[in-house]
Amino acid sequence: MVELVSQLAHPPVAFGANCGVGASDLLRTVLGFTEQSPSLPVIAKGNAGIPKYVNGHIHYDGSPELMAEYAVLARDAGARIIGGCCGTMPAHLTKMRAALEARPRGEQPTLAQLQSTLGDFSSAQDGTGESAPSSRASSTRRSRRRPGGIA
Repeated sequence: MVELVSQLAHPPVAFGANCGVGASDLLRTVLGFTEQSPSLPVIAKGNAGIPKYVNGHIHYDGSPELMAEYAVLARDAGARIIGGCCGTMPAHLTKMRAALEARPRGEQPTLAQLQSTLGDFSSAQDGTGESAPSSRASSTRRSRRRPGGIA
């Protein structure tokens, strides 16, 4: 993604990751971006937890305190624009801002720190490296779609 964004004729003002399956996975992606020293600011906008169906509605289980930890880790991972996505409420944002203002910048977090603070990753692999899907497999999937993007 970092390479792609840097080669665009009209690059965005920033790029990053949002939503997903949990803050630990999102920040694993952010670390992958920032380790490549991108020239553009990196964005991190994680969910306020994982959505669960509770009593007839969707509930996100991420507390404001957890989102405060996520915000500090996102900053320390190198994200320059930090926010929340699905389930993020004013109470989450208030705690996130307070944590960012009160706590000094730390060292880049490790994957183990992300996991111990924010929870387990949804998969053992991050989609890069030898276990990543090949571009050939991706193009095969695309070629099977019907016109108009309907699979």
